Amino acid sequence: MKLYRPVAGDPDAYPRLTLALTRPIRWALIAQQYDQMIKYATAIRTRTASTEAIVRRFTRNASHPTYAAMLEVGRAQKTIFVARYLRLRDSVRSRRA
Repeated sequence: MKLYRPVAGDPDAYPRLTLALTRPIRWALIAQQYDQMIKYATAIRTRTASTEAIVRRFTRNASHPTYAAMLEVGRAQKTIFVARYLRLRDSVRSRRA
């Protein structure tokens, strides 16, 4: 499973995850596209646009910057989830020992 570093530089900050860590999250891209991501999320929530229509728009142009930013958010969320899982798993193991 690929995990993403939170920041550039200091690749040895997480020695136990070195094999799983790849490039850093592109936070600048997320910040740049934040308003557009909120616009699409609001359109889905208010049902002014269907999820399928928005996904169709992005799949026509896989290099769409808002789509790329959404993928980065997903990568960050996945990395956070896995890191929390591993931390909790390790804390449960240490309590049993």
